[in-house]
Amino acid sequence: MASIALDNQLAAQALVAQPTTLSEAHEASTWARTLDRDKRAAIRDLHRLRPSWNLVAVFFVALWCLGAWLVQSGPHWSLWLLGCTVIGVSIHGLVVLMHEGIHGSLFRSKALDRWFGFALGIPSLVSFTAYRVTHLAHHRYNRTADDPDEFTNLTRNGRLLALAFYLWMVAGTFVYFLFHVPVTAFTRGKPAERRAALMEYGVLGIVYGAVLWFGWRFGWLNALLQCWLLPMIVAVICGNVRGWAEHMMTIPGHPLTQTRTVTSNAVVSFLTLNLNYHLEHHLFPGMPWYNLPKLHALLQDDYLRAGAFIYKSYLHFLFDAVRAGVHGYAPERPPKAVPILPA
Repeated sequence: MASIALDNQLAAQALVAQPTTLSEAHEASTWARTLDRDKRAAIRDLHRLRPSWNLVAVFFVALWCLGAWLVQSGPHWSLWLLGCTVIGVSIHGLVVLMHEGIHGSLFRSKALDRWFGFALGIPSLVSFTAYRVTHLAHHRYNRTADDPDEFTNLTRNGRLLALAFYLWMVAGTFVYFLFHVPVTAFTRGKPAERRAALMEYGVLGIVYGAVLWFGWRFGWLNALLQCWLLPMIVAVICGNVRGWAEHMMTIPGHPLTQTRTVTSNAVVSFLTLNLNYHLEHHLFPGMPWYNLPKLHALLQDDYLRAGAFIYKSYLHFLFDAVRAGVHGYAPERPPKAVPILPA
């Protein structure tokens, strides 16, 4: 009875903020029940929140201020470029932290997660609710015909798909957040979700209008351009690379082979809030970001048996991805996938 209770508790934690359907969430929880008791207990403990980690938002804001100082006062173009890069990385970090709120991993309070997440998304032109509708559908139907983020669903034309695949690296994240997210939210969301998203986009419009008006009124437009809009290009590039690596060129059909982790290094992992540990995130979406590397270490033998897609470097992944293309695998020789476990 104790083992059954632990299994049920672990399965519930694996599905935090996720709808329960016969989908990736179901497959992941089914697989999780095959783990030994000690691993399940360790994974349960890794779901515990430490809200003090949300102060990382202050770090990203401070980093943004540092970048703005470099952009505005740097005597050389190299310092201007460094400042833009720092700001772009900060904007990307804030939207990744917003993503934690989508999964209820900031406070486990729907109200706090929503409004803190909404504030975090303002610099990136993102509605929290619209993104939540789109992103949870992605988790629910990962790498299937119903996945709104599945790249191969774009078209059946192989050449057009290959073209879109490479164009993603140019403007993928920009198109995703400005067009794909609101369209998906308003076509797939429930009436209450559509109303909430519409209200949020209205508030965003008011905020941006006020910022631009004050910029025009007090002569700050150039500062806004250099300290927000131009650095958004860097944020988009960060999102493009990360988005390319998460699911493309993997094997759908099993939770351990349809998502990729790029362990990279400690600096990249921190600046992306461990979202590079994307396989771990999809296995347990409710696990807070600061515990994902521990989960990665815990599941090494399971990854080896399944042939999970793991990279140590984004540069190595990009090199393989460019060569393999959208119809290939990265690594080139596909890992051997284990069969789906029975329910």
